[in-house]
Amino acid sequence: MSALAEETPSSTKSRIIKAAIQAFSADGFEGASTRQIAALAQENQGLITYHFASKDNLWRAAVDALFGGFRAELESRAEALADADVGTRVRLLIYFLVRYSAKHPEQMRLMVQEGKVDSPRTKWLVDRHIAPMFDFFTTLVSEAQEAGVLPHTRPIHLFYTLIGGTSLIFTHAQECKHLTGRDPMQEDMIEAHAEAVASLILRMP
Repeated sequence: MSALAEETPSSTKSRIIKAAIQAFSADGFEGASTRQIAALAQENQGLITYHFASKDNLWRAAVDALFGGFRAELESRAEALADADVGTRVRLLIYFLVRYSAKHPEQMRLMVQEGKVDSPRTKWLVDRHIAPMFDFFTTLVSEAQEAGVLPHTRPIHLFYTLIGGTSLIFTHAQECKHLTGRDPMQEDMIEAHAEAVASLILRMP
């Protein structure tokens, strides 16, 4: 069977969404064009209209794909750790966040792009994806604070401290390379960063 015969609408859509994530995270919604996304996906630009109807719909599909994968993994990790003590759960979730951020720096880059302006897209992103994650985080923080393993600071401050702490070194990987001569995407750097973030945030005996 030829490669062309093996092509399916779902594989075409997947390539377009992957390219859209790359473009929107790098250039933002306004800066990225459907022509650019089609070129990155190596697809005809008309297929974007065919599958998604509009650039806004494509952006939403890209965000759903990006955050949906993250939430699925986070929920799976949380379920696997349900019987562990809260200090262990928080530590291992910090490690997960660092490793995920290293593997998917485009997620934080897209959040930074959308966080610059107040738009219907920003509200949709917050309501659909960020708010449920914050609710999960707030519940965990409350338990961890009661156990004395997190400082008694408002959850919103811990939330953004953790988001920035686990991801910034990877979204600014080139800066880090010039600053230190080290590539933060290397496995030993990723693990060292996870330990550093956990040590800075957690109050463990």
